[in-house]
Amino acid sequence: MDLTELRRQHEELHVLAGQLSRAVADDRVPQAIGALRWQFARLLMAHLALEDRIFYPGVQRMADEQLRTTAQRLQIEMGPLGEAFAAYMTRWSDHRIAGEWADFCQETREIVKSLMSRIDQEERTLIPMLNKNLASPISVRRAG
Repeated sequence: MDLTELRRQHEELHVLAGQLSRAVADDRVPQAIGALRWQFARLLMAHLALEDRIFYPGVQRMADEQLRTTAQRLQIEMGPLGEAFAAYMTRWSDHRIAGEWADFCQETREIVKSLMSRIDQEERTLIPMLNKNLASPISVRRAG
């Protein structure tokens, strides 16, 4: 299983999360972050689709029961977090962001922290287990 694309997306999400976190660090000074927020959202949605359609189904076909159980738990945990992020994106229009900057900053910091913590958990737990169990390469690459 080639984890190159998955890990590249993890790295890019961390970079964007850092930029987003810095933009909302001061809840007294509004920033223009619409483009950055949508860039993060697009990559996150593509990443979640890659995991749901290719990565996790591939892991579920592997022989190691502990690996499959860990993957299933992580995939289940991501569902509500992905839904929370989608609700966050819907809830915060540009107009509302401008009018409620401090609240937006707080919620952004919380959701970004939760998402990055979850990705870090995957990197610390699942990826090392996969590396131990890989016998033959199965490609996990982005379509298109």
